[in-house]
Amino acid sequence: MSSTSPPIPPLELSALEYELWQALIQQRCGLFFSESRLRLLRQSLWERLRLHHMRSYGEYYNYVLFHPGGDREWKVLLELLLNHETSFFRHQPSYHALVTHVLPALLGEPKRARTLCMWSAGCATGQEAYSLAMTFLESQRTQAQDFHVKVLGSDISQQALAKARCGQYKRHELRQLPDYYRQQYFTVMYDESTVMYEVNARVRALVEFRYINLCDPTTFPLPPLPGLHGLVGGMDVIFCQNVLIYFSRESRVEIVQRLCQHLRVGGYLLLGPAEVVGLQLPGVQSVRLADALIYRRVAPTDLTGTVSSLA
Repeated sequence: MSSTSPPIPPLELSALEYELWQALIQQRCGLFFSESRLRLLRQSLWERLRLHHMRSYGEYYNYVLFHPGGDREWKVLLELLLNHETSFFRHQPSYHALVTHVLPALLGEPKRARTLCMWSAGCATGQEAYSLAMTFLESQRTQAQDFHVKVLGSDISQQALAKARCGQYKRHELRQLPDYYRQQYFTVMYDESTVMYEVNARVRALVEFRYINLCDPTTFPLPPLPGLHGLVGGMDVIFCQNVLIYFSRESRVEIVQRLCQHLRVGGYLLLGPAEVVGLQLPGVQSVRLADALIYRRVAPTDLTGTVSSLA
């Protein structure tokens, strides 16, 4: 008979404790924990406070806020609160729109500089950023033009960014990747008994990863990307998909406003389905394509301080 004690269930999170923690988390990273995600919040807090031998969520809150080690503890807690779920080519209609509409429109612009800059905002472990790079390479295989592209992948999780920079994935992480892409753009590796797939050097050369907090304006504007001239204040394409669902409605609008400000005139913002529908911003228009949520910046209106609205 096992002598192992059953796990101690988490303490209930009182209304006041929830309010304090929710306010702190929203202030620092924008995440919003609705009732459906309350269990994750409580479990994450419980795991950390027990490790520190604390007796309440309030005691742990004070530790994070006021203790000299609080900043370091916050970074550990944040990793528990974040959802890194992603995959290559996760939302097919968005990539179809990118190939059939967005890239042809951008690359066909008269007198266009032969550079293209794309941004995967909230890239998690890097699959979306690499998907954008591979999509561009495939679009250029049949083109006579020789364009130079740079893809920026950004996230708030340092752990996720470390994996993204490594560019190595297990077989199940390539589950949505067509065989052609795996053969063309990945190298098979063996880590002891595990088969790993590494993004090849041709793709990796196009992608850079950086820490950016979408809710913190001080992490903007973006510095120049190597290989491209000028500031990255004028992105051609921004992908921000399955990220905004974890934010409050008000924060979603503010983030989209900030992203649109970093689009150049003519640039496109591709969001996840139904994340921010009916957005109304001066100089920004909705692009109607099947099953894809896309906005295009059509005028150089200054969006800083603009009051955004939803139709």
